[in-house]
Amino acid sequence: MKQKSILFVCTGNEFRSMSAEYCLKKYLSDNGIRGWKVRSAGITAKKQEIYPKTLEVLRELGIKNINHKQRKLTKEMVDNYDIIVAMAEDHLNFIKSKFGCKKVLLFNELVSNKKKRSIQDVKKSEKGYKKKIEMIIKYIYKKIPKLFETASERFYLFSDLVNGLEPHRNGFPFIRLYETKNSVSFMSIDIPYKEDGHILVIPKKRYIDFSEIPKNVLSEMVLSIQKIGKAIDKYHGGYNILLNNGTDAGQYILHSHFHIIPRMYNDGIKIENWNHKNINREKYIKLSNTIKRQIESVK
Repeated sequence: MKQKSILFVCTGNEFRSMSAEYCLKKYLSDNGIRGWKVRSAGITAKKQEIYPKTLEVLRELGIKNINHKQRKLTKEMVDNYDIIVAMAEDHLNFIKSKFGCKKVLLFNELVSNKKKRSIQDVKKSEKGYKKKIEMIIKYIYKKIPKLFETASERFYLFSDLVNGLEPHRNGFPFIRLYETKNSVSFMSIDIPYKEDGHILVIPKKRYIDFSEIPKNVLSEMVLSIQKIGKAIDKYHGGYNILLNNGTDAGQYILHSHFHIIPRMYNDGIKIENWNHKNINREKYIKLSNTIKRQIESVK
């Protein structure tokens, strides 16, 4: 089984990301969890002193063997780690724009499942900087169990189900409804009100973005949807097919997948309704031409 991996990123790699790396390593060791590679890096990582207070607080938390060397973030690192955790929004934006990375999330986003505030840096020139360092490191240490739980679910849940490493969420069994060489279909435990199904169709191999799925795998997934759809049509009025691509579009599990939701008249599901603005003919033509050029630019 391939080793799972997580990379924490901040600016200098001597405070926030470093602390997260060592706190997670301690958590994994204390709980006997193996099979994880954990590292940290900085987007600049200019050689500088690690504040003695940082080391002092980490040691107080039981982290003894600290032999840290600053690492500068590279494309190779981004490509080779499954999960990239940015400690602040400027790190996240840098990683997305510089490397086109779609597997990066904020530390606090993983902790709370909301795009929340960044974990701020601390300068030695700040008043009370030692106290701030202590508070931030202890916050990171306290939140590491939740971060690990959420990251494991969002990045590895489907792979673990396919490979028989985990049952479904909340102890539900993983039941394969339909399977091909490269895809599998199963029930979500989140069933819409007044309906009796919510089926997921996934590639067995994890692809975060829809565009990454090879044509042969995608073909199997589409044929699976068609077959399952025929079965749904016998007992329902129709069905919706959904795919949330990207966290801004509501993608929670970072393993690309289709949703198939059976539908009946007046079932209360509002998938097809959204607020839309009125557009005149001139703007419609202009927008169409813009999107056409964008599509033509894609290789």
